[in-house]
Amino acid sequence: MYVGRQFDLLFMYLFSWRLILWSLFTGCIAYFCYDYFHWTWVAIPWLPVSLIGTAVAFYVGFKNNQSYDRSWEARKAWGNITNLSRSFSSASRAFINNTHTENEIDENEINNAIQTLVYRHIAWLYALKHSMRQRTQWEHQKKVNKRYRNYFEKQFDFATLEKEMAPFLSDEDERWVREKKNIPAQLLDRQSQHLANLKKKGLIDDYRHMELQSFITELYKEQGATERIKNTPLPRQFATTSTIFIIIFTFLLPFGMLSEFHALGDNYLWLLIPFNLVVSWVFTLMEYMGDYSENPFEGLINDVPIYSIVRNIEIDLRDMLGEQDLPEKIQPVRNILF
Repeated sequence: MYVGRQFDLLFMYLFSWRLILWSLFTGCIAYFCYDYFHWTWVAIPWLPVSLIGTAVAFYVGFKNNQSYDRSWEARKAWGNITNLSRSFSSASRAFINNTHTENEIDENEINNAIQTLVYRHIAWLYALKHSMRQRTQWEHQKKVNKRYRNYFEKQFDFATLEKEMAPFLSDEDERWVREKKNIPAQLLDRQSQHLANLKKKGLIDDYRHMELQSFITELYKEQGATERIKNTPLPRQFATTSTIFIIIFTFLLPFGMLSEFHALGDNYLWLLIPFNLVVSWVFTLMEYMGDYSENPFEGLINDVPIYSIVRNIEIDLRDMLGEQDLPEKIQPVRNILF
C-alpha cells in the first residue's frame, strides 16, 4: 500500500511508460499518413470516436469501481480481524480463571493456557498471511512485476511460514499442523478444541465458552472473506474487454483528431501528437489503475498491507500478555507498506 502524501512520479512512470510509447506510436502514424503521405482518407469523423470514448469511459469506470470495492472489502476484512484478535485475547485473559473450577488450578497453568491460545492465534495470523501471498494464475506475472516483488523482498523480511509460526506453536502443534492442507482453518479448529477442554476443566463456564467460541466463528467468516477475494478473480470478461476497448479507442483517437487540428491550420497539425498523448495516457492509466487494484493480495505496491497489520496485531497481543521484548513495527520503504 502506498502511504505517501502524493504518488511517487517514478512509480507513475514505471506504470505508464509503455502507454506513452503506444500513444506516441499511434499519434505519429496518424500525423505522417495525413501530412507526409497525404492520405486524407485516414481522417475519420470525430463523432464516432467520441461516442466510443464515452462508452469506454463508462466501462472503465465500472471496472475501477469493482476493483476498488474488492480492495476496500479486503481492507475491511483485515480491519475486522484486527478488532477480533484484540477482543479474543482480552476475553481469554478475562474469562479463563478459577471462578468456576471445583478444584483450584495453579495460576501458572492458567497463564500457560491463555498464552497458548494467544500464541496459537498469532500463528493463525501468519498462516493466513502466507496463504494470501500464494500466486494465482490471473495475478500479474510479467517480468516487471517479478522485478518489483524481488526488489521489495530484499527490503522486507519475507520469512517462511514455518519460521514465522515456530515461536508461537508448541512442538506438538507444529508437528500436527504440517500434515494439514488449509493451515489457518485447522488452527482455528484447534482453538475450538482447546476451549472445549478448558470448559471440561471448569476454567470457563457455558456462557464464557460460547462467547469465546463466537470469536472463532467470526474469525472463520473473515478468513472466508479474504479467501473469497484471493481465490475469485474479477470476472475475466470484464477485465479483458476493458483492455480491448481501450486499445481500439486509443488507436482510433488520433485519426479522429486529424480533421479538428487541420481546421486550425497546417502549421498546427503537429499539436495532434501531444494532445493525443495526453488523452490516451489518461484513459490507459485509468485502465491500469483498475487492473492493478483488483487483486489486493498479489504482492505489489497497491496491496492491502497485511504484513504490517499482522505485525501490529502481534505487538498488541504480546503486550497484553505483559511481554517486554516486542518486535518493531514494519516501516515503509519508498512509501510502500507491505
